[in-house]
Amino acid sequence: MKHAVKLVFLALLLLGCGSAEKQSGFSGTSEALQHDFDLVRLQDLKTLSGYIEEYKEVKGRYPFQGNTDLPHYVQIATREQQKYLAEGPPHEHKTSTAQQLVAELQSVLGDIEVPFDLQRVPVNKPNFYIYLIAGDAYFLAVHLHNDYSFTTNVSRFYNKVEVTNNEEAIRSGVWLRSELLSHPEYNAALQAEPYKPGYTTQLREKLGGNNAF
Repeated sequence: MKHAVKLVFLALLLLGCGSAEKQSGFSGTSEALQHDFDLVRLQDLKTLSGYIEEYKEVKGRYPFQGNTDLPHYVQIATREQQKYLAEGPPHEHKTSTAQQLVAELQSVLGDIEVPFDLQRVPVNKPNFYIYLIAGDAYFLAVHLHNDYSFTTNVSRFYNKVEVTNNEEAIRSGVWLRSELLSHPEYNAALQAEPYKPGYTTQLREKLGGNNAF
C-alpha cells in the first residue's frame, strides 16, 4: 500500500507540473486577481470534495472507483483550458474527461454545478483541478498562486493543496477532508475579503458553468 501511495504522489506531481510555465522573478499576473481566484479555488476544493464524498455515501464507492486497476485521472478543465493540458504521467494510467466526471456526479447527485479553475490561460502553474482514484484512495488537488500554511510549494507562484480519504497518504499539503475543513488558517483564507466582490461569480457564469466543459 505504501508503494502505491508513493506512486500516486509521484503521478500527481508530474501531472501537475507538466503544464506549468517557466518561472521568473515576477508572477506575470495580477496579484489582486490571483488573490480572488485563490479564494475561489479553496472554496471549489471544499465544494467538489463534498460532492465526491456525497456520491460515496449514496453509491458506496467513489466516482470511477473499480473501473480499472490503474491510477485513474480526471483533469477538470474547461474546453478552453484543455488545449493547455499536460499529457499526463509517464506510467500506465487511465483517464476520463471532465465531461464524464460531471455526468457521473450528476447521475447520482442531480443537477449540480461542478466548479473549475477560473484562470483561462496557465501562468506559472496549471489552470485545472485534478481528481485521481487509485484503488480505494482518491485525491483531489487544486493549484494556487499564493503560499498558505496548509499548502505545499511546488515552485514560485505555484502552490498546491489536496484532500484524500487515505490516512497513509497525509503529508505536507495533503489532508483528510475533515481535517482541512477544520483548519483555522484554511477557514480564515475562505473568509478573506476579495478585492473585487462578485467578479468571480460573474466570470463563472460568463464562462458557462457546466457548459464550459
